[in-house]
Order: sequence, then C-alpha cells, then structure tokens
Amino acid sequence: MDGIGLFILAEGSASVHVGGKQVGTLGPGDHFGELAVINRAERSATVIAETPLRCLMIPFWDFRKLASAHPDVLWKLLEQLATVLASERERRAQAEAQSL
Repeated sequence: MDGIGLFILAEGSASVHVGGKQVGTLGPGDHFGELAVINRAERSATVIAETPLRCLMIPFWDFRKLASAHPDVLWKLLEQLATVLASERERRAQAEAQSL
C-alpha cells in the first residue's frame, strides 16, 4: 500500500515494524511517512499505536508546496532520512553477518 502523507506525533507512542519485527519506537515530535511523500512508493514500515495518538498530517499533495516554501524543514527531514537509511544498512549488514 502506498503512503498517504507525512505524520508528526503530537501525543502518544508507537512502535515501528519492518518485516514483522519491531525496529524502533516513536514519541511526541517524531515522524513517519517521509519516504512515501518523497517518492510515493510503497510503505517501508508499519507503525502501530501503543497508546492513543494525536498526529499532525501533511498529505503528499501538500508536501511539495511545504518543501518549496520552507527548505530548512526539507533539509532537516533529509538529514533524518539519511540517518534512518544508514541505520537500516547497518542492521542488514549485521543480520547478514550473523547468518553466515
């Protein structure tokens, strides 16, 4: 399923799952859905509410306008995305090393 937008947690906590395995947790100020709004691809993770959540949502059709008007916001999001991708690359390398 494609993602529909960028979500920012205002209240509550959630867990992040990839391939059925929990890989992280989210709390107020954290976000998810950034990959979907950038490349409109299929979701790369599943986020499950652990407590009641209140989220702010930016639909993908509004994200480009926001990014153009506020490049500093886009830059912060890209920094976070690079960190997530580097962590995922490391996690996969460790899993591959353990399976040898």
